[in-house]
Amino acid sequence: MVLISKDENLTKSHARYVEACLIRSVGSNPRWTIPNMKRPSEDAGKLPLPDRAAMDEFVDQTKTLVGALGWDLFREMRGRASEAAEAPQSVIQATNTDKLQFFFRGEGFAAEMHLGASGDFVVLAGSKARVRTTTTVPRGTTAMRRTLLDTGVLREDGDFLLFTSDYSFSSASAAAATVIGASANGRILWKLPDGRSYADWESSQTDQSAK
Repeated sequence: MVLISKDENLTKSHARYVEACLIRSVGSNPRWTIPNMKRPSEDAGKLPLPDRAAMDEFVDQTKTLVGALGWDLFREMRGRASEAAEAPQSVIQATNTDKLQFFFRGEGFAAEMHLGASGDFVVLAGSKARVRTTTTVPRGTTAMRRTLLDTGVLREDGDFLLFTSDYSFSSASAAAATVIGASANGRILWKLPDGRSYADWESSQTDQSAK
């Protein structure tokens, strides 16, 4: 696979940042082995915040598109009990995430999502997606919505597209973009009942693990 930017506006720093993010994602999936054992440093491709936000969206769209093409490269597997190498704390943490329910609501959509034990993002049956899409909707999102409609996972229901069954996405942003029919940063849009975003919750989990 070759990743490009249609606007040809990726600098070397952007490319290093994207590469580092994708390598970490593949490394989190025990289904795959990376022959090169060298891992990117935390400051690889360090970018200003606006550029980082843009590249995070690029990474999420990459994961969505690659998944839609049938390659399960970037799905993170967290806390799989069958993996002997997993620390007990990770298994407990994954069990607790099953009870977490995130919400994403607005004009023309109302969706609920929980975290699967394998680190996927499961939009629940009964969730309602927006029928219309924006002119800037990512191609990967358009392809995903078309596939879900063709397979019956989504069906038209009045002013909404209804999820007829649970569906697992590889990232929070892919789930949010499919629901809203537009480019979306799911890490800040999916909210817990107490108002915390997914990013806030993930940060709190990281802080607890570091203690």
